[in-house]
Amino acid sequence: GTKAGFSEDAFLVEGVRRVSGLYGHPNNLGLAMGRYWPIAAALAHAAFWGAPTRREGLRRAAPWVVVTLLCVGGLLVSFSRGAYLGAAAAGLVLAALLLPRTLWRDRRLLLGLGAAAALGLIGLLALVALDVERFNPFGASSAIRLQTWRSALAMLRDAPLGIGLDQFGRLYPAYIDPALASTNEINTAHPHNLLLDIALRMGPPGLLAFAWLIARFYGDVRRGLAGVGDRALLAGLAAAMTGALVHGLVDQFYFWPDLAFAFWLLIMLAARPAEVRSA
Repeated sequence: GTKAGFSEDAFLVEGVRRVSGLYGHPNNLGLAMGRYWPIAAALAHAAFWGAPTRREGLRRAAPWVVVTLLCVGGLLVSFSRGAYLGAAAAGLVLAALLLPRTLWRDRRLLLGLGAAAALGLIGLLALVALDVERFNPFGASSAIRLQTWRSALAMLRDAPLGIGLDQFGRLYPAYIDPALASTNEINTAHPHNLLLDIALRMGPPGLLAFAWLIARFYGDVRRGLAGVGDRALLAGLAAAMTGALVHGLVDQFYFWPDLAFAFWLLIMLAARPAEVRSA
C-alpha cells in the first residue's frame, strides 16, 4: 500500500483483515490506542468510585468508559500483536495500582484472574489450531522481526556512535537479509525495537538521555502515589508508559509525531499531575 492516511488499501494479512483507522498502517493505530486507553480506564475507575452514589458514579464514569471502549476496540481490530502485549502489561499495572491490596488476598479474585488467563490461552491456541497465522507467535512476521534486528545490530556494529536521525531506511538495503531483499521489507524505515532505534539514531548519548527520562518518569509516579497526587491519573500514566515500552520492544516507540507528543505529555503529567488536573 501507499501508507497514506485515509487510504482505501485493504490490509488482508495472515488470515485477518487489519484496520488502520486514520493511519496509514494498522500498527500505527495499535501504537496510538495503546497510549490512550489506560488513562481513560483509570479515570473511569476514579469517576465511578469517587462518586457519592453508584448511580452518580455511572453517570460520571460513562464518558471515560466510552473513550476506553473506543480505544480498546481500535487496538483490537488493528491486530497488532505488539499492541496486545502492551495492553496486557498496561492492564497488569492498572490492576496493581488501582485495586485495593486487600482484594489481592481474596481467593475469588485470584481464581477469576487465573480463569481469565486460562481462557485467553485456550482462545489463542484455538486460533492457532484454526490456522489463523496472525496469532501464531512463531509465524512469518515474527521471523522477519528477528531478521530485522540482526540487520540493525550489524548496522550498529559498523556505526557504534549511531547513523543519525531517519537514516535507517536509507542504509537498510545494504544490511537486509538476502531472503527479504525482494520483498516489501526492503522499505523498512526503523528497526522495530526502541533500544536499537535510539542507539542508531542518537548513539550512546541518546540511550543515556532516554534512560534518565524513563527513570525520572517512574520516580515522579512513585512520589506522586506516595503523596497527595491524583492516584488514578498516575496509575493511568504508569500503565500507558509501561504498555508503550513493552510494545516498543517490537515496534516503533518515539520517532513519529503522535508518539513523540504522547511521550512528552506522559512525562509532563507525571511531573505535575495535581496542578494539571485542577487546571
